[in-house]
Amino acid sequence: MTIFSCFILIFFKTKKKIPNDSNTEDPIINKNLQEIINTIEEFSDEQRKIVEKFKLEMENFTRERTLESCLQSLNLSMQLANTREKLLLAYKEYCTLLENELRKKLMEEKRKKI
Repeated sequence: MTIFSCFILIFFKTKKKIPNDSNTEDPIINKNLQEIINTIEEFSDEQRKIVEKFKLEMENFTRERTLESCLQSLNLSMQLANTREKLLLAYKEYCTLLENELRKKLMEEKRKKI
């Protein structure tokens, strides 16, 4: 699972677009895949922004120790958890789509051998 996660991170860091060739067998899958990739990129960007804000607010809270700074940190923590949940769901959808494609390709290869 770790190698797969590294692959995904490297893949999304490059932010390459999937070619939309007319020769592809299933353009709907390519469209869905690109939409999922865009969603993951958006949630990843949002997560990075929230993490930076959270770090600053936690530093502020450790200095001030006020209820307001505590609530602000808690609010950002909840936003971060929500964003991570959305990101996880997007990755699950991405994995499901790739697994289905892999199964399809394996079945095609099996049929060719018979």
